[in-house]
Amino acid sequence: MEFVRQTAKRLHEEHAAVLALLGRFGQALGRLSAPPSPEDADWNHLLPQLLSAIEYEVSAHFELEEMQLFPILRANGSAELADLLAEEHVPIREVSAPLLRLLKRARAGETDPKQWIELRRLGLELVERLGTHAQMEEGSLVPAIDELLDEETDMEIWNNYVN
Repeated sequence: MEFVRQTAKRLHEEHAAVLALLGRFGQALGRLSAPPSPEDADWNHLLPQLLSAIEYEVSAHFELEEMQLFPILRANGSAELADLLAEEHVPIREVSAPLLRLLKRARAGETDPKQWIELRRLGLELVERLGTHAQMEEGSLVPAIDELLDEETDMEIWNNYVN
């Protein structure tokens, strides 16, 4: 689908990126039954991407939606959609915080087998929750925002978000 508004295009790009990252994370968790060795190149490449995505990109994405986009949905008769998407942010944040701590320990090489089990559990939960959420937004939020934003509002939101 082609989007007209920069904000919708950016949301679409971020959803595609996070879905690809979650796919790689899910595959890694599926192949690793114990903490990966320090020589595991795939894991060592994936880990900083996960840390960045969870710590910065997902939180900035959620903030954009909650502060800028959900109010627009509510003002235009889509309060139920905005509320549903906002509600889904809560458990994603709840699983992300402890997972982020465990991923930081893993990056430092400080993950014992018990912590690895918890990292895998939380990681798989994030893959499911955030993946489903991103797909829902792709089918609902992104097209709605593309339609609802006028050019001036789109550019204002876009400029604030990317700067």
